[in-house]
Amino acid sequence: MSINQNKPAPGAYRQYLRNKVETATPLMLIIMLYDEAIKVCRLAQQSMGSNKEEVHNNLIKAQKIVTELTVSLNMDAGGEVAENLKSIYVYLHMRLVEANIENSSEKIDEALRILRDLREAWHIVNQENRKNMLHHAGGISTQA
Repeated sequence: MSINQNKPAPGAYRQYLRNKVETATPLMLIIMLYDEAIKVCRLAQQSMGSNKEEVHNNLIKAQKIVTELTVSLNMDAGGEVAENLKSIYVYLHMRLVEANIENSSEKIDEALRILRDLREAWHIVNQENRKNMLHHAGGISTQA
């Protein structure tokens, strides 16, 4: 019996994930939450028709992520943007609950579209933020 040298030890992967989260900026954490929500929604959709419990568990995970995104909004500093995001998150959560109750792939599709659009918007904000930080950190040109 040989040991697979290419496969990381289970503890090493957990440590990698812990380090990734602990060193991430707030914007990167938001993007990571969107990535996870998208992943579990896709997993739920893939399990439709074959494993109802798996669908349920993944949609519950997605709901919890959307709840976390909602409660992390800074309503005082965020103003109208935070209010709009809160409304979207409430709608998204409702769609995920309905998808779970109705076993609806169409409602998961709708949730995925919203999650992907919001993730892309946050990704752009993160890129712009990084460009601004680099530019102000020493006059580094951000032009390609």
